[in-house]
Amino acid sequence: MRLKAKEIAKELGVSPATVSLALNDRPGINQETKQRILDYIQEREEEIRQEKEQEHQGSKGSILMLNYVKNGIIMNQKTRQSNNQPTFNGEIEKQVKKAGYQFCFRSFQESIQEVDEILDECRKLDVKGIYIIAAEMNQGDIYPFLQLQVPIVTGDNLFYEEGIDSFLIDNREGIERGVDYLIDKGHSHIVYLAENVDIFNFVERRTAFVLEMARRECGDASHRIRHLGSNVDEVYESMLRYLDEGVKGTTAFVLESSVVSLGVSKALLERQVRIPRDISLIGFDALPPISLLGVNLTLIKGTHTKRHLAAIKHLMRHIEDENEEIVKVYYKTRLLEGNSVFDKTKYIYSK
Repeated sequence: MRLKAKEIAKELGVSPATVSLALNDRPGINQETKQRILDYIQEREEEIRQEKEQEHQGSKGSILMLNYVKNGIIMNQKTRQSNNQPTFNGEIEKQVKKAGYQFCFRSFQESIQEVDEILDECRKLDVKGIYIIAAEMNQGDIYPFLQLQVPIVTGDNLFYEEGIDSFLIDNREGIERGVDYLIDKGHSHIVYLAENVDIFNFVERRTAFVLEMARRECGDASHRIRHLGSNVDEVYESMLRYLDEGVKGTTAFVLESSVVSLGVSKALLERQVRIPRDISLIGFDALPPISLLGVNLTLIKGTHTKRHLAAIKHLMRHIEDENEEIVKVYYKTRLLEGNSVFDKTKYIYSK
C-alpha cells in the first residue's frame, strides 16, 4: 500500500505541499521538517511491511483488553457505550499487531451481561491473554476468567493471591503527596470528600489519607471522611447539605475523584464560597474536559495511557514466557499546581 501525501500531511500536521517538497527533494522546506517527514514515511512503510508479513504467516491469536463494569459508575464515565474504544487504544493496537496478535477491546457490563458470554467470545477469538481494567471488580469476579487458562494482567486492582500481575496507580503515594502539600501550606483541618462506592483505588486513597494525617500529627482522620454520592448531581446535592450544616473550621478538602471534584466545586461556587480564600481544594486524577468556572484545580494526577500500554506489553511477554514471576507495578503520581490552595504560611509567619 502506497502512502498518500494527504494522509502523511494530516498525521504530521503539515501541508500536502510541504510533504511533496520533502518527497521530491525540492527547496523551500527546512531540514528538520523534511527529516521528520522522511522518518515518518520510513517508519510507516516498515510497519506496513511487517503487517503484510504477519498476514502471510497468520495471526498468533488475540489479545483482549477488557473494561469490567460492575455498577457503571466509574468506568462507564470513560467509555459511554459498551464497546467504544478509549482514545488511547491506537498505540496499543499498533504494538499488539506488531507482535503478531489481533487486538480486541470489549466492555463487560455485569448488570446486563452474563460472564459466560464474554468467556465464550474469548474462546471464539482464540484469546491468548487478557488485560482487564479491573477498577470495579471484587476479588471473586476474577475466578471465571481463570477458567480460560491464559495469562491475565489487571489494571487498577490487585489479585496477587490468584497469581495475577497488576499495573496500578500508586494511590498511597499520591494521597501522601497531596496531604503533605496542604499541610506544608499551613492546613491541618482537612476533610476527605469521597464517593459512595468502595472500589480498590478509592479504598486505598482513604486508608492513605488516615495514615498520612496521623503521621503528620493532624489527629485521627478516620472521622474526617465524608461520603457524598456516586455521580456529579448526588455529590452536588450532598455538598449543599454539608455546607448548610457548616464545615466546622475545615480549611481544605481532598477530593477523591473527578466526580467529587465537579460536584463539590459546583456547590461551592453556587454558595459563593471563595476558592481558595475560604476553602482550599486538591483533587485526585484528571478531570473531564469540563470547566470548573474559573477554578484551576490543583491535582494529583496518575498516568493511564502509558500504564495500560506497559501492561499490554508485559502481557505479551508473559504469553511468550510462562515462567515469569508475579509482579506488581506501581506508577507514581504527579502534583499539578493550580490556584485552588491558599498558602496560609504567608500570613501565619508574616509580621
